[in-house]
Amino acid sequence: MDKKIFCLLTLGIMLTIFWFSNQDANVSDTQSGFFAMLLPFLPVWVIRKIAHMTLYAILAFCAACSQIKPSFKKVLLFCACYACTDEFHQLFIPGRSGELRDVCIDCLGACIGFLLFTGIKKTVKSRSF
Repeated sequence: MDKKIFCLLTLGIMLTIFWFSNQDANVSDTQSGFFAMLLPFLPVWVIRKIAHMTLYAILAFCAACSQIKPSFKKVLLFCACYACTDEFHQLFIPGRSGELRDVCIDCLGACIGFLLFTGIKKTVKSRSF
């Protein structure tokens, strides 16, 4: 795929994360409650943390795909900086808070996303002629 498309996807994921973070606590709780009904065996806080990890895994994957020479350090730094600004942003949203723990969870998700990128890249290279 074209790197420009992944740049747009990266921006789209960033906007999605911003949109979720911009919702007040009541809206966020309602969304979490919906997923809690779908996954009744998981506590709501686990569902929220899985959502953090998933979005940042997708962000890291798209960011890596958008680079000519992706490096783990660059992708992780990019995602960590965005996670920090996202948590800072939440300090200004009613009922929300910025949490260092969430930045760490976001970074873990980014690591998973980069590992997926690396694994897929190696698989594609090994199948190429």
